[in-house]
Amino acid sequence: MRATLLAAGALTLALSPIQAQDAAGSPAPATGKARVLFVTHSAGFVHPVVRRVEKGKRALAEKTLTEIAGDHFQVECTQDASELTPERLAQFRCVVFYTTGKLPIPEPQALIDYVKGGGGFVGVHSATDTFYEFAPYGEMIGGYFDGHPWHQEVEIVVEHPRHPITAHLGERFRITDEIYQHRNWSRDGKDVLIHLEDGLAELGRGKREDRDYGLAWCSEHGEGRVFYNALGHRHEVWADPRFQQMMISGIRWAMGGEEAFATRPEGAIALFDGTSTGALVGKDGGPVGWKVEDGALAIVPGKGSVTSRGAWQDFVLHVGFQVPDEPDHEPGLRGNSGVYLQQRYEVQILDTAGGEPRIDGCGALYRQRPADVNAARPAGEWQDYWIAFQGARFGDDGQKTANARISVVHNGILTHDGVELTAKTGAGQPEGPEALPLLLQDHGSAVRFRDVWILPR
Repeated sequence: MRATLLAAGALTLALSPIQAQDAAGSPAPATGKARVLFVTHSAGFVHPVVRRVEKGKRALAEKTLTEIAGDHFQVECTQDASELTPERLAQFRCVVFYTTGKLPIPEPQALIDYVKGGGGFVGVHSATDTFYEFAPYGEMIGGYFDGHPWHQEVEIVVEHPRHPITAHLGERFRITDEIYQHRNWSRDGKDVLIHLEDGLAELGRGKREDRDYGLAWCSEHGEGRVFYNALGHRHEVWADPRFQQMMISGIRWAMGGEEAFATRPEGAIALFDGTSTGALVGKDGGPVGWKVEDGALAIVPGKGSVTSRGAWQDFVLHVGFQVPDEPDHEPGLRGNSGVYLQQRYEVQILDTAGGEPRIDGCGALYRQRPADVNAARPAGEWQDYWIAFQGARFGDDGQKTANARISVVHNGILTHDGVELTAKTGAGQPEGPEALPLLLQDHGSAVRFRDVWILPR
């Protein structure tokens, strides 16, 4: 990626200031974001990345996850697993474990019931080195730690390069870390996302006769979702943007994917809520000529683009959209639309699922910059953009003093990270000091929109 997720979390573009407890003290104030509990209780070996070196200060892993959460979700940290009562668990959308040993959870079955009832669970590295005496936990996470024969640079194969958790990784990558093997593990009932490749790591050093060493996997568990990532031992791994993206995307997936984030936060303005177009204006300032059907706003080709009644300089924007299947259209023009920020800067909408990112493809900053990852889904599937935008700045003399900046999360994957927009894109309006309305483009395709809201900053 062009920049680390850590930088994205630090941007003033974030949905709200990063807030979490500094240690095992008072919880963070409510922000309206989904809440994640990060548990780093070490009843056995204490990994350096979760060791709190100074009293009252978070460990490296805690600090990193809190910071990269950015506008995705709110992280609270604890190193006391005895807090995990049913009532406490119910306050969170997802629980993340980086733990060792026998944990003093008051009612261990409550954790399993929490996940089966729809909660998300994410295990990192030594989360498989926990609760050996409680078989339902091993069944949920998918296996138990059985040693680490490798601590070196390894090559890892990405089995699902289009899964939202691993779409940013390509087909394979190299990384230096402590590499686990697992017992009571098989591929049954889980999607193995990445596995250890023979070569740099001599698989013969491991215990498994099948030489199959899965390193990250996900599964359904009742009504909930489970994601496990065996990486994360070394400090350098927690600073690696590839690992950080896996953590963000994995937690989002465990909470239900992008659908878990479409709820408007406090202070957001609904531009289309599934019924009313009152916050929008149609062609030439007239009524909106598009159709409202089944909770979606569908473009009627030829009726013109629509704009928001309001105009904003800095904001976070959510747009759900669905491109139609248009085999009769020319390739490159199917499902064509766009989200114009301030009517100046277009985030492209297009039917370009699969293949490499294009400078005019879905998710591109039109003809200025392709997405870091092609996160587009096939025609007919709902997608979403989370866009954090900061308008260009101008001096009293009318000269631009700072470029506009943008971050985009497309279907749960960070595709633009604090990118500077040096000029308008394509057919956008000229840059200027005044804020202009948002525009959803009619480009001849019956694209549908839902859950469109904006949070001014």
